[in-house]
Amino acid sequence: MKKHLPRSCSEWLRLLIGGAAAGLVYLAVALPTGLSDAVSRINLPVIGSLCGVLCGCIFLVVNALLLEATVRRIASGRSGPGLYRLSYAGRYLLAGGVLAVGFAFFDPFAVFVVLVSPKITYLVCALAGIGMES
Repeated sequence: MKKHLPRSCSEWLRLLIGGAAAGLVYLAVALPTGLSDAVSRINLPVIGSLCGVLCGCIFLVVNALLLEATVRRIASGRSGPGLYRLSYAGRYLLAGGVLAVGFAFFDPFAVFVVLVSPKITYLVCALAGIGMES
């Protein structure tokens, strides 16, 4: 097992592309069917759905960068498992905050679909044979 990570990890980019793709699929389904009109918390449902997708994508990037920073710090030997538990709890609290903002102000389904998109992204990468190494 490697004890170091490459200088620049592109995991955030993979997650951003997957999240944007899932968000676009959601928008392609929600806007014509009226789902966006029914659940958006903003007077202009299109804006609410777009803001929800954008909020989710920003979270994906921030979460990936925070996880990478945590893993780098632990791999360097400067910190132990306590840092990882603290980081894990902090990232989940951040996810809860993003969901709360999405459900209160934007289109809740748009935010949720983007937050679930990493599972879909990793499944597609595994099925397509795309390596997970950076």
